[in-house]
Amino acid sequence: MRDWLSLATDRDSVQKTLQRYANEHGFDWFTYLSLHEANVYGLSNYPEAWQRHYLDQKLFSMDPVVEAVHPRRGAYGWSEAESPVIPRKDHRTFFGHARSFDIRSGVSIPIFGEFGRRALITFSSRQPKADGELLADPFSVLALGAYVDVFFRERYQAMMSAADCPLTETQLETLSWLLHGKQNGDIAVIRNTTKRAVEYQLQNIRARLNAVNTYQAMGIALHRGWISL
Repeated sequence: MRDWLSLATDRDSVQKTLQRYANEHGFDWFTYLSLHEANVYGLSNYPEAWQRHYLDQKLFSMDPVVEAVHPRRGAYGWSEAESPVIPRKDHRTFFGHARSFDIRSGVSIPIFGEFGRRALITFSSRQPKADGELLADPFSVLALGAYVDVFFRERYQAMMSAADCPLTETQLETLSWLLHGKQNGDIAVIRNTTKRAVEYQLQNIRARLNAVNTYQAMGIALHRGWISL
């Protein structure tokens, strides 16, 4: 697959390359998913309706395949009947969502990066149990995952899909002012409001982005291209 990817020049050719690899190994779909705290994005040939549903509804927060990612764990198989982690009620809910799109099993390759970033490459199938051929050579499959991760991050990060921006224009403006060095009090004067109103707005921004602090919220907005320097 490395040779095929090296010749890919746009989103369509990258997707066709990964789909070809998936199909040759008995799978129907591929997914590359990057997760860094609240910043989640990816590339897949899943039906567009499922991709939007997964990202917009934040299904990654209940996805047992994502939960199974661990630094001391290699690639792993999964299915509706064989969860990769101890099953919970929300996992059954998740698989119910996936089943409605005929997604029933797969093999996932975990990747770990800087500052706690995680990524996951998954090949999935309509079959009740996925073909375990990819798991036969653990070292090679992890090396493949690392290569694909670097490939996407260095060359094609702009083609990734993510949840739609949940922030209002006013909220984005507030983050932009912060990014350009303004304090909460400065923004209150600019907006002709109170400092407390600005703080409350930042609280809402953090909640909408599931960010632990305002710096992370700014980082997510900047990375997604919602605001700029």
